[in-house]
Amino acid sequence: MAVISAALIIGRFFFGHGPSQAISSIAVFPLENLSRDPEQDYFADGMTEELIAELSKIGALRVISRTSIMQYKGVHKPLPQIARELNVDAVVEGSVLRSGDRVRITAQLIHAASDQHLWADSYERDLSDVLKLQTEVAQAIAYEVRTKTTKQDETRLSRHKSVNPEAHDSYLKARAQWSKRNEEGLRKSIEYFQQAISQDPQYALAYAGMADSYIVAAEEGFIPPEEAYAKTLWASSKAVEADETVADGHLMVATVAEHDWNWGKAERVYRRAIELNPGLARAHHWYGLLLSALKRHDEATPNSNERLRLNL
Repeated sequence: MAVISAALIIGRFFFGHGPSQAISSIAVFPLENLSRDPEQDYFADGMTEELIAELSKIGALRVISRTSIMQYKGVHKPLPQIARELNVDAVVEGSVLRSGDRVRITAQLIHAASDQHLWADSYERDLSDVLKLQTEVAQAIAYEVRTKTTKQDETRLSRHKSVNPEAHDSYLKARAQWSKRNEEGLRKSIEYFQQAISQDPQYALAYAGMADSYIVAAEEGFIPPEEAYAKTLWASSKAVEADETVADGHLMVATVAEHDWNWGKAERVYRRAIELNPGLARAHHWYGLLLSALKRHDEATPNSNERLRLNL
Protein backbone atom coordinates (compact mmCIF):
# COMPACT_ATOMS: atom_id res chain seq x y z
CA MET A 1 0.00 0.00 0.00
CA ALA A 2 1.30 3.46 -0.89
CA VAL A 3 2.76 5.45 1.97
CA ILE A 4 0.79 8.68 1.98
CA SER A 5 3.06 11.53 2.93
CA ALA A 6 2.59 15.21 3.62
CA ALA A 7 4.11 15.76 0.20
CA LEU A 8 0.98 14.27 -1.35
CA ILE A 9 -1.09 17.06 0.22
CA ILE A 10 1.34 19.58 -1.22
CA GLY A 11 1.06 17.86 -4.59
CA ARG A 12 -2.75 18.03 -4.57
CA PHE A 13 -2.53 21.72 -3.72
CA PHE A 14 -0.23 22.47 -6.60
CA PHE A 15 -2.32 20.37 -8.94
CA GLY A 16 -4.94 23.05 -8.89
CA HIS A 17 -2.50 25.95 -9.10
CA GLY A 18 0.32 24.70 -11.34
CA PRO A 19 1.18 25.74 -14.90
CA SER A 20 -1.92 26.01 -17.08
CA GLN A 21 -0.19 24.53 -20.11
CA ALA A 22 -0.68 20.79 -20.41
CA ILE A 23 2.38 18.62 -19.92
CA SER A 24 2.82 16.31 -22.90
CA SER A 25 6.48 15.30 -22.57
CA ILE A 26 8.46 14.09 -19.60
CA ALA A 27 11.89 12.83 -18.62
CA VAL A 28 12.58 10.50 -15.70
CA PHE A 29 15.97 11.33 -14.24
CA PRO A 30 18.09 8.45 -12.89
CA LEU A 31 16.75 7.57 -9.45
CA GLU A 32 19.21 8.18 -6.64
CA ASN A 33 20.55 5.12 -4.86
CA LEU A 34 19.86 5.92 -1.20
CA SER A 35 21.74 2.87 0.06
CA ARG A 36 24.99 4.74 -0.72
CA ASP A 37 26.42 1.37 -1.74
CA PRO A 38 27.80 1.57 -5.30
CA GLU A 39 27.14 -2.15 -5.63
CA GLN A 40 23.42 -1.30 -5.54
CA ASP A 41 23.57 1.18 -8.44
CA TYR A 42 22.27 -1.48 -10.82
CA PHE A 43 19.09 -1.69 -8.74
CA ALA A 44 18.42 2.07 -8.84
CA ASP A 45 19.18 2.20 -12.58
CA GLY A 46 16.93 -0.78 -13.19
CA MET A 47 14.07 0.80 -11.27
CA THR A 48 14.54 3.96 -13.35
CA GLU A 49 14.29 1.94 -16.53
CA GLU A 50 11.17 0.13 -15.34
CA LEU A 51 9.47 3.40 -14.41
CA ILE A 52 10.26 4.79 -17.87
CA ALA A 53 8.80 1.63 -19.40
CA GLU A 54 5.59 2.01 -17.41
CA LEU A 55 5.14 5.66 -18.36
CA SER A 56 5.85 4.80 -22.01
CA LYS A 57 2.65 2.77 -22.07
CA ILE A 58 0.65 6.03 -21.98
CA GLY A 59 0.05 6.89 -25.61
CA ALA A 60 -0.43 10.66 -25.20
CA LEU A 61 2.71 11.16 -23.12
CA ARG A 62 6.13 11.44 -24.75
CA VAL A 63 8.65 9.82 -22.42
CA ILE A 64 12.37 10.21 -23.08
CA SER A 65 14.13 6.87 -23.39
CA ARG A 66 16.62 5.42 -20.93
CA THR A 67 19.43 5.81 -23.49
CA SER A 68 19.02 9.57 -23.56
CA ILE A 69 18.42 9.91 -19.83
CA MET A 70 21.37 7.95 -18.45
CA GLN A 71 23.87 10.41 -19.95
CA TYR A 72 22.73 12.83 -17.25
CA LYS A 73 23.50 10.50 -14.38
CA GLY A 74 25.78 12.36 -11.99
CA VAL A 75 25.70 15.49 -14.16
CA HIS A 76 25.06 18.74 -12.28
CA LYS A 77 23.27 21.20 -14.53
CA PRO A 78 20.35 23.55 -13.89
CA LEU A 79 17.14 21.62 -14.38
CA PRO A 80 15.64 24.08 -16.93
CA GLN A 81 18.81 23.69 -19.03
CA ILE A 82 18.55 19.89 -19.08
CA ALA A 83 14.85 20.13 -19.87
CA ARG A 84 15.64 22.38 -22.85
CA GLU A 85 18.28 19.94 -24.07
CA LEU A 86 15.77 17.09 -23.83
CA ASN A 87 12.88 19.23 -25.09
CA VAL A 88 10.49 18.18 -22.32
CA ASP A 89 7.79 19.97 -20.34
CA ALA A 90 8.48 18.27 -17.00
CA VAL A 91 10.91 15.98 -15.23
CA VAL A 92 10.61 13.33 -12.55
CA GLU A 93 13.32 13.17 -9.90
CA GLY A 94 13.47 10.69 -7.08
CA SER A 95 15.24 8.02 -5.12
CA VAL A 96 15.00 4.32 -4.41
CA LEU A 97 15.88 2.38 -1.29
CA ARG A 98 15.86 -1.37 -0.91
CA SER A 99 15.88 -2.65 2.64
CA GLY A 100 15.41 -6.34 3.34
CA ASP A 101 12.37 -7.51 1.39
CA ARG A 102 10.96 -3.98 1.00
CA VAL A 103 11.56 -1.29 -1.59
CA ARG A 104 10.62 2.38 -1.42
CA ILE A 105 10.46 4.88 -4.27
CA THR A 106 10.18 8.59 -3.59
CA ALA A 107 9.38 10.73 -6.62
CA GLN A 108 8.68 14.37 -7.36
CA LEU A 109 7.35 16.04 -10.48
CA ILE A 110 8.87 19.35 -11.52
CA HIS A 111 7.66 21.76 -14.19
CA ALA A 112 10.72 22.28 -16.37
CA ALA A 113 10.43 25.89 -17.47
CA SER A 114 9.52 27.32 -14.06
CA ASP A 115 11.44 24.80 -11.91
CA GLN A 116 8.23 24.56 -9.86
CA HIS A 117 7.50 21.44 -7.80
CA LEU A 118 4.08 20.13 -8.78
CA TRP A 119 3.81 16.91 -6.81
CA ALA A 120 5.73 14.50 -4.61
CA ASP A 121 4.97 11.21 -2.93
CA SER A 122 6.54 8.05 -1.54
CA TYR A 123 5.56 4.46 -2.28
CA GLU A 124 6.66 1.32 -0.49
CA ARG A 125 5.95 -2.34 -1.17
CA ASP A 126 7.34 -5.84 -0.82
CA LEU A 127 9.88 -6.70 -3.49
CA SER A 128 7.44 -9.26 -4.91
CA ASP A 129 5.07 -6.35 -5.71
CA VAL A 130 7.73 -4.07 -7.20
CA LEU A 131 6.07 -4.04 -10.63
CA LYS A 132 2.78 -2.93 -9.12
CA LEU A 133 4.68 -0.21 -7.26
CA GLN A 134 6.06 1.07 -10.58
CA THR A 135 2.56 1.11 -12.03
CA GLU A 136 1.21 3.12 -9.09
CA VAL A 137 3.92 5.74 -9.50
CA ALA A 138 3.27 5.95 -13.27
CA GLN A 139 -0.48 6.33 -12.73
CA ALA A 140 0.07 9.08 -10.16
CA ILE A 141 2.36 10.98 -12.53
CA ALA A 142 -0.12 10.64 -15.40
CA TYR A 143 -2.83 12.08 -13.15
CA GLU A 144 -0.69 14.99 -12.01
CA VAL A 145 0.37 16.03 -15.52
CA ARG A 146 -3.29 15.89 -16.54
CA THR A 147 -2.60 13.43 -19.31
CA LYS A 148 -5.83 12.00 -20.64
CA THR A 149 -5.42 8.25 -20.46
CA THR A 150 -7.45 6.07 -22.77
CA LYS A 151 -8.99 2.74 -21.88
CA GLN A 152 -6.10 1.13 -23.76
CA ASP A 153 -3.61 3.03 -21.59
CA GLU A 154 -5.41 1.95 -18.44
CA THR A 155 -5.41 -1.65 -19.62
CA ARG A 156 -1.67 -1.52 -20.31
CA LEU A 157 -0.99 -0.03 -16.88
CA SER A 158 -3.19 -2.57 -15.13
CA ARG A 159 -1.16 -5.49 -16.43
CA HIS A 160 1.23 -6.35 -13.67
CA LYS A 161 2.10 -9.55 -11.90
CA SER A 162 3.92 -10.45 -8.77
CA VAL A 163 7.54 -11.22 -9.48
CA ASN A 164 9.98 -13.52 -7.77
CA PRO A 165 12.30 -11.08 -5.92
CA GLU A 166 15.42 -13.14 -6.66
CA ALA A 167 14.50 -13.40 -10.35
CA HIS A 168 13.82 -9.67 -10.53
CA ASP A 169 17.19 -8.92 -8.95
CA SER A 170 18.94 -11.17 -11.47
CA TYR A 171 17.02 -9.45 -14.26
CA LEU A 172 18.15 -5.99 -13.15
CA LYS A 173 21.75 -7.19 -12.97
CA ALA A 174 21.39 -8.57 -16.49
CA ARG A 175 20.07 -5.26 -17.81
CA ALA A 176 22.97 -3.41 -16.20
CA GLN A 177 25.45 -5.72 -17.94
CA TRP A 178 23.59 -5.51 -21.25
CA SER A 179 23.85 -1.72 -21.23
CA LYS A 180 27.66 -1.97 -21.37
CA ARG A 181 27.34 -3.39 -24.91
CA ASN A 182 30.75 -5.05 -24.76
CA GLU A 183 31.62 -8.74 -24.98
CA GLU A 184 32.07 -9.31 -21.26
CA GLY A 185 28.91 -7.39 -20.39
CA LEU A 186 26.78 -9.24 -22.94
CA ARG A 187 28.04 -12.65 -21.83
CA LYS A 188 27.33 -11.78 -18.21
CA SER A 189 23.90 -10.47 -19.13
CA ILE A 190 23.04 -13.81 -20.73
CA GLU A 191 24.17 -15.59 -17.57
CA TYR A 192 22.00 -13.33 -15.39
CA PHE A 193 18.99 -13.65 -17.69
CA GLN A 194 19.38 -17.43 -17.54
CA GLN A 195 19.58 -17.22 -13.76
CA ALA A 196 16.38 -15.15 -13.67
CA ILE A 197 14.62 -17.72 -15.85
CA SER A 198 15.78 -20.54 -13.58
CA GLN A 199 14.37 -18.64 -10.60
CA ASP A 200 11.10 -17.85 -12.40
CA PRO A 201 10.38 -19.94 -15.53
CA GLN A 202 7.45 -17.64 -16.42
CA TYR A 203 9.48 -14.42 -16.42
CA ALA A 204 8.70 -13.07 -19.90
CA LEU A 205 11.01 -10.06 -19.68
CA ALA A 206 13.97 -12.28 -18.82
CA TYR A 207 13.38 -14.39 -21.95
CA ALA A 208 13.05 -11.23 -24.06
CA GLY A 209 16.21 -9.83 -22.51
CA MET A 210 18.12 -13.01 -23.28
CA ALA A 211 17.02 -12.85 -26.91
CA ASP A 212 18.10 -9.20 -27.04
CA SER A 213 21.54 -10.06 -25.64
CA TYR A 214 22.09 -12.75 -28.27
CA ILE A 215 21.03 -10.39 -31.06
CA VAL A 216 23.46 -7.66 -29.96
CA ALA A 217 26.25 -10.18 -29.30
CA ALA A 218 25.86 -11.56 -32.83
CA GLU A 219 25.76 -8.08 -34.37
CA GLU A 220 29.02 -7.24 -32.59
CA GLY A 221 30.65 -10.51 -33.66
CA PHE A 222 30.95 -11.92 -30.11
CA ILE A 223 28.82 -15.00 -30.80
CA PRO A 224 28.45 -17.06 -34.04
CA PRO A 225 25.26 -16.04 -35.90
CA GLU A 226 23.96 -19.62 -36.00
CA GLU A 227 24.17 -19.97 -32.22
CA ALA A 228 22.62 -16.55 -31.67
CA TYR A 229 19.74 -17.29 -34.05
CA ALA A 230 18.84 -20.57 -32.35
CA LYS A 231 18.95 -19.01 -28.89
CA THR A 232 17.00 -15.92 -29.99
CA LEU A 233 14.33 -18.05 -31.64
CA TRP A 234 13.89 -20.10 -28.48
CA ALA A 235 13.98 -17.19 -26.02
CA SER A 236 11.65 -14.92 -28.01
CA SER A 237 9.08 -17.71 -28.38
CA LYS A 238 9.26 -18.43 -24.65
CA ALA A 239 8.79 -14.72 -23.84
CA VAL A 240 5.49 -14.50 -25.72
CA GLU A 241 4.41 -17.90 -24.42
CA ALA A 242 5.05 -16.78 -20.83
CA ASP A 243 3.18 -13.46 -21.20
CA GLU A 244 1.55 -12.31 -24.42
CA THR A 245 1.15 -8.76 -23.09
CA VAL A 246 4.90 -8.00 -22.82
CA ALA A 247 5.88 -5.80 -25.77
CA ASP A 248 9.59 -6.70 -25.58
CA GLY A 249 8.83 -10.34 -26.34
CA HIS A 250 6.93 -9.44 -29.50
CA LEU A 251 9.78 -7.15 -30.55
CA MET A 252 12.17 -10.08 -30.42
CA VAL A 253 9.74 -12.39 -32.27
CA ALA A 254 9.39 -9.77 -35.02
CA THR A 255 13.17 -9.57 -35.34
CA VAL A 256 13.40 -13.33 -35.83
CA ALA A 257 10.61 -13.23 -38.43
CA GLU A 258 12.44 -10.48 -40.29
CA HIS A 259 15.63 -12.57 -40.24
CA ASP A 260 13.59 -15.39 -41.80
CA TRP A 261 12.33 -12.99 -44.50
CA ASN A 262 8.80 -13.45 -43.23
CA TRP A 263 7.87 -9.82 -43.86
CA GLY A 264 4.17 -10.24 -43.18
CA LYS A 265 4.68 -11.79 -39.77
CA ALA A 266 7.41 -9.30 -38.86
CA GLU A 267 5.17 -6.35 -39.69
CA ARG A 268 2.23 -7.81 -37.79
CA VAL A 269 4.28 -8.50 -34.68
CA TYR A 270 6.06 -5.13 -34.74
CA ARG A 271 2.62 -3.51 -34.75
CA ARG A 272 1.58 -5.66 -31.82
CA ALA A 273 4.65 -4.57 -29.86
CA ILE A 274 3.83 -0.91 -30.53
CA GLU A 275 0.20 -1.49 -29.57
CA LEU A 276 1.32 -2.92 -26.23
CA ASN A 277 3.85 -0.14 -25.60
CA PRO A 278 3.46 2.98 -27.79
CA GLY A 279 6.62 4.49 -26.30
CA LEU A 280 8.94 1.61 -27.17
CA ALA A 281 11.43 3.52 -29.33
CA ARG A 282 13.23 0.45 -30.69
CA ALA A 283 9.96 -1.01 -31.96
CA HIS A 284 9.22 2.16 -33.96
CA HIS A 285 12.81 2.24 -35.23
CA TRP A 286 13.00 -1.40 -36.33
CA TYR A 287 9.50 -1.31 -37.83
CA GLY A 288 10.45 1.82 -39.74
CA LEU A 289 13.58 0.11 -41.10
CA LEU A 290 11.48 -2.85 -42.24
CA LEU A 291 9.03 -0.58 -44.06
CA SER A 292 11.92 1.27 -45.72
CA ALA A 293 13.41 -2.04 -46.88
CA LEU A 294 10.02 -2.85 -48.39
CA LYS A 295 10.10 0.53 -50.23
CA ARG A 296 7.13 1.78 -48.19
CA HIS A 297 8.88 5.01 -47.29
CA ASP A 298 5.73 7.05 -46.67
CA GLU A 299 4.75 4.59 -43.95
CA ALA A 300 8.29 4.29 -42.62
CA THR A 301 8.79 8.01 -41.99
CA PRO A 302 6.22 8.38 -39.17
CA ASN A 303 7.78 5.45 -37.29
CA SER A 304 11.29 6.81 -37.77
CA ASN A 305 10.13 10.22 -36.59
CA GLU A 306 8.46 8.66 -33.56
CA ARG A 307 11.68 6.88 -32.66
CA LEU A 308 13.58 10.17 -32.86
CA ARG A 309 10.88 11.92 -30.85
CA LEU A 310 11.22 9.35 -28.07
CA ASN A 311 14.93 8.73 -28.23
CA LEU A 312 16.18 12.15 -29.31
